[in-house]
Amino acid sequence: MLKTIIMDFDGLIVDTEVVWYRIYVEWFRVHKQYDLSVQEFLACVGSNAEDLFRKLDAKGIHVDRDAFAQDTLACFIEESGRLPAKPGVEDFLKSARENGLSVALATSSGRKKPTVHLERLHLMQYFDLLVTAEDVERIKPNPDLFLKAAEKLGCTPAECLVVEDSLNGLLAGRNADMRVLVVPNDVTKYCTFEGQYRLCDSLADVDVPSLIAEF
Repeated sequence: MLKTIIMDFDGLIVDTEVVWYRIYVEWFRVHKQYDLSVQEFLACVGSNAEDLFRKLDAKGIHVDRDAFAQDTLACFIEESGRLPAKPGVEDFLKSARENGLSVALATSSGRKKPTVHLERLHLMQYFDLLVTAEDVERIKPNPDLFLKAAEKLGCTPAECLVVEDSLNGLLAGRNADMRVLVVPNDVTKYCTFEGQYRLCDSLADVDVPSLIAEF
């Protein structure tokens, strides 16, 4: 029986991944004279930038982490602060609550970013719980975020549906023994997804009562 929806944030609720990708590409072009590919960028989607930076270190392209953050964060905050929720997000959340499901957010980012956006978009009311990188030792693709959310909401993995946009998110859900609904965005559509419960183009295409009935 489906009891809980556990949702990612970046790229699923708000399309921040597209903003970050543009910023990363421009930074590497200007500061490293390097053309960062979307496949390279995907290494950090759903996880964090350190995965990407370590791979580039191995290629002889060293990134000063503090300098990168200083150069890019203000631009990201400015651009992402105007982003709307992605199509179908609010209707999906509203339907989940109307159909008796609990809803959690589980993100590899810190708490401040999703909190600011959810409050700005008036979506916080739909969430019972936020689990962030500050609450666990390991982020995605490890299962800790999802398992922590299930534990706090009193659910077993079999009673949870993870909703994700990234390969790291899918792997984390599978590592948690949870079914995963994948909704790719304009960056993660380049991933090769395998083993998901379902793949959809948009949350606007997902009918919550049908999910409950077939779970």
